Amino acid sequence: MKWTVSQLQKLRDSEVVIDRKIDITKDLMARNSEIRNASPIEIKGKIKVDSERVTFHLQLKGTLILPCARTLVDTEYPIDIFSTEVYSLSMNQILSDDVDDIVHEPENGVVDLLPVIEELILVDIPMQVFSQEALDKDAQSGKGWNVMTEDQFEEEKEKDKKVDPRFAGLATLLENEERRGMILLI
Repeated sequence: MKWTVSQLQKLRDSEVVIDRKIDITKDLMARNSEIRNASPIEIKGKIKVDSERVTFHLQLKGTLILPCARTLVDTEYPIDIFSTEVYSLSMNQILSDDVDDIVHEPENGVVDLLPVIEELILVDIPMQVFSQEALDKDAQSGKGWNVMTEDQFEEEKEKDKKVDPRFAGLATLLENEERRGMILLI
């Protein structure tokens, strides 16, 4: 995924389609020890070249194998990233302050997309990944405590609503008034 500036300038005012698969598993694993494996990354997109810059419109698809945060079993994490990357072909474009996008600079006259693709994938990795097995398993519990979802907590709270026996008659009266829609606020 490298092009020289002269190769890109020959493509000026044209649009080139990218449709490739690359295997960067070793590079990703070297940069992030949590990555256990990766499928080849499918790269699709377009290259637009004008006189001062090259714009890459990319879609990256693939799968990473990451450890489950609860059980540490291998868990597939799908990658589907859209990105637009801009490389300047002239120093004037890089030094301009009016550009909102991040503009990359070719190194030694070469535009290399691999480091950018690796960075996009690494930034997309979440802090925690959960396997389906861990999600399906009952939450952890112990003596006098258990982990529950917010919905389970709300259900438990509703069950625990107990009426003070001294006010049981008042609660019945309020329920009857609610049914009739005649609650008066004092």
